[in-house]
This record gives sequence, structure tokens and C-alpha cells, in this order.
Amino acid sequence: MKKCMEIANEKKYPFCLFFILFCTILTHLCGQELKISAKIDTANNEITTFVSLINISEDGRTRFQQRLSPQARLIKLPSETLLWDTANTILTIITPKYPRIDTLNFTFVCRVDSLPDTILWGESALMYENKSGIVQKINVPAKTYLVRQPLISKTDSLTKGMYYIQVSASKSMQSKNEIAKLVHLQKEHIILEEEAKDYYKYFIGNFITKEQASEQLKYYKQYVSDAFIVQY
Repeated sequence: MKKCMEIANEKKYPFCLFFILFCTILTHLCGQELKISAKIDTANNEITTFVSLINISEDGRTRFQQRLSPQARLIKLPSETLLWDTANTILTIITPKYPRIDTLNFTFVCRVDSLPDTILWGESALMYENKSGIVQKINVPAKTYLVRQPLISKTDSLTKGMYYIQVSASKSMQSKNEIAKLVHLQKEHIILEEEAKDYYKYFIGNFITKEQASEQLKYYKQYVSDAFIVQY
């Protein structure tokens, strides 16, 4: 924008000046926004929150706040953060002088020791000064996030098209209970057995997508280092 203004002044391009004026008006009409989204890593019990501040007046002071669950522990903040606090399970991030950009993006990461099947997350508020110096506020309600995708079924049979994590193969039959203890089986998963030629194979499943299986593989590799994903 600055470079375009310099060109317009030096070469007197009326179209460029018109374009700058049009963009300024469009930005004003678009209004200010606060956008929140989250990604949940069930293998590490971590929630990464993505925050976007859009069309906020430059040079003014901003204060972003998000309510955290009592079990959440903040483990990573944006590197550009200057002032922050987590009193009363509320994360506060203050920008003393808002930068001259259309959109400011940052992330932070929390760890929750025991993630529930669903979680309310993202209740936030942004206070900022407009160009007239008046303090404005934007509120964003919490969303319900599904932490664990439901399995199609918990039957003892392998299902065509599903993904599984293979954790064992043996010439003799093994106890599913013993395997479950070995891999520290999570309560929403099951152990499945398949007899193939001279081997008994043991899997953890069922996973609807390869991405879901890959996420859980990180957890199970802590206990079975050579575990891998297969599609039936």
C-alpha cells in the first residue's frame, strides 16, 4: 500500500489513487473481526488455538482474552507476545501498539491431562481502540469440539476399508487382555485378532480415516515402537 502511494505521487497515476481510496473504504465497510479456531491433538492431549484479529485500527492498544478450562495448562505462547497473564483461568494477551497490518494471526497451545470426548472451547473477547479513541468490544462464543471420532463398531471382526494399528504378530495365539495392558489401550479403542497363514496378528481399531489412525499411532508407539498402520 505504501509503495503504491509513492508511485502514485511520483508518476501521478489517478487510477492508483482511486484504487487506494477504494481499498480504504472497503476495509472500513468490512468491519473488525475476531476469529477463533482450534485443533485438538489427542495423542499429546494438546489444544492449539488459532486467533485472527482483522481490520483493527493501527497503533491502538488491544486486549485479547480467552476462557480456559480449569484443567488446561498453557505450554506455548506466540513469540511476538509482549504482555500476558492467565489469572482465574483466563488467558489475557495485550498488544500495547497494534501493528499496521490488515490481519494479525497468532497461536497458543494448552495441555489438558485428561481430554473428555467433547470440549467447549474458544469463548473469547477482544477490546480495542478505534480511530476515534473509543474502546470497542468483540465477543466470540465457545464452540463444542469433538475430541475423539466415534468408531463405526466395536465388534471383534475387521471391517473392510477401515484403518488399524498393528501391534503384534505371533505364531501362537496371544491374550487380548495382555496386549491391551502392553499397549496401554485407550478406553475408546479395541484389540482385534486375525489368523493369517501361520501367524496371529493383533490390531488396534477401528479408525475411519488414515489421519485418525496416524494421530493415535504417536501414542501407541510409546509402548510398541514398531507399530504401524494397515488398511483392511
